[in-house]
Amino acid sequence: MISSGRHVAGACALALLLAGCGGSSDPAAPPPPPVAQPARAEVLATAAGGIDSIVFTGDTAWLSLSNTATTDTAVVRASLPLRADSAWSGVALGECGLAREEAASTWPLRAPSLRVLGSDLWLFQPWYDKGADARPEHALCALNADRTMFVPRDAGLKACVGSTCTTLSMDELKQVNNRLYTNAGGGQNVLASNDGGARWRVLTGFFDQDICTHPAFEIVGDRLLVGGECPLDAAFLRAYQLAADGVSLASRDALPVTLPELENRNVQFIQATSNQRVFAGVEGGLLRSEDGGKSFKFVIQHPLSGGKNYPYIRHLLALAGKPDTLVAGGFDKATQKPYLAWSKDGGTTWTDLSTLLPGYARNLDDGSVAEVTAIAQDPQGRVLVTVNESKGAQGRLVLVTLGTP
Repeated sequence: MISSGRHVAGACALALLLAGCGGSSDPAAPPPPPVAQPARAEVLATAAGGIDSIVFTGDTAWLSLSNTATTDTAVVRASLPLRADSAWSGVALGECGLAREEAASTWPLRAPSLRVLGSDLWLFQPWYDKGADARPEHALCALNADRTMFVPRDAGLKACVGSTCTTLSMDELKQVNNRLYTNAGGGQNVLASNDGGARWRVLTGFFDQDICTHPAFEIVGDRLLVGGECPLDAAFLRAYQLAADGVSLASRDALPVTLPELENRNVQFIQATSNQRVFAGVEGGLLRSEDGGKSFKFVIQHPLSGGKNYPYIRHLLALAGKPDTLVAGGFDKATQKPYLAWSKDGGTTWTDLSTLLPGYARNLDDGSVAEVTAIAQDPQGRVLVTVNESKGAQGRLVLVTLGTP
């Protein structure tokens, strides 16, 4: 299912000069400057399928794996701290598993996503219409009370028109003040639940499956931020006032948001790192707000065409206790290679670490894309990155040391 291994990516070629014995005899002399440390990366585990996400509960790490031609989707866990020789074991998915990829490729590669929200470990996954005779699939599941298997929790997401029903799938699930929020159904949908997902209320969009991709969203104080691209090539980032109950809007009218011209840059994610600082990843760039999402400016911007790079930044981590230290990742559409960068000043300037990652040196002439699929900080304070060297396959769990920019 998943194997451990050690692989050290090429770190920065930086000569470290060590001072000789002794030192200054002047007690008033200032201390020597710190020795610069190179950034580096070490592969802790590999999987034949893709890795979608990594999360932590207590003393345990959890990874979610995509299906392959020979295996169903999977969730595996290992004890912390993670090492190259950590032992990973599978967790029963029961009705929540997705079947292996068919040889004829009529079923796509898919992976479950994991989120730890409060005391619960949630699993959600993409839906695919395989026909009436296929086994039922579940869009949302949760780890059971004895933590031995995942069980369905998506009954409240069933949308019916007459006798035809479908379960709304999501690609994000968040929790704020014991309320759950999701983008199930895609398009401009944001749904809210105050009863653990038993019932959902529509904040924006509709309670139905949309043909547009899932929107990004974030709750910042009493404001809902929503961004995406619907209809096609019509990027948007909007704000709405939440009502006091948190599961309805005070008004369906959007609040003003000052934005640079988005052109057709689809919004990839929206994430607050404090009560005032909010980031939004867009195709080819990254936006930052310093006023709680009322206005945004580009901190990373690449031209729509003609440039050497065009990153899709889909993940952002602000280090615990160091909110100005940020790590961002995704993939570079211009090169089909994984993208990873970090900032020590709250996102004003960035150092590119992409060359350290598995998959960066590959000649991706097969139409596949290598991508960072998750960035997390473990309880030991280390930065862990999951990378797929090709689309939905060849997953790698990587320990990244940021070094000195």
